[in-house]
Amino acid sequence: MEELAKKLLQQINDICIGYHYFRQTNTVDKGMELTQEIQQFSSVLLENKICDTKQEQADFQNYVLQTLKDYAEAVVQRDAVLMVDTLDYGIRGLADIFTEVDDGEGRDG
Repeated sequence: MEELAKKLLQQINDICIGYHYFRQTNTVDKGMELTQEIQQFSSVLLENKICDTKQEQADFQNYVLQTLKDYAEAVVQRDAVLMVDTLDYGIRGLADIFTEVDDGEGRDG
């Protein structure tokens, strides 16, 4: 799981940096290339107990499902802003759960 999360984080970084700093216009296409990894990652999140209580687990699963819904909407609408937001704040947030920052810097620093 940690390896898949790290792979997703690297790909998300590449897409978001390309969008924000290099004004790349193929953001949705690049985001769509992550579909298989996102499906695999989210399946593991939905199938395994991540939280301590039933309510926390239900809330977590709802968050995962909402993130997937946003991702699908970005693909259908070909919405680059929604794609970047979903990858940057949704998928990244989920992947961060399974990775440690080993360079002493957070994602903003």
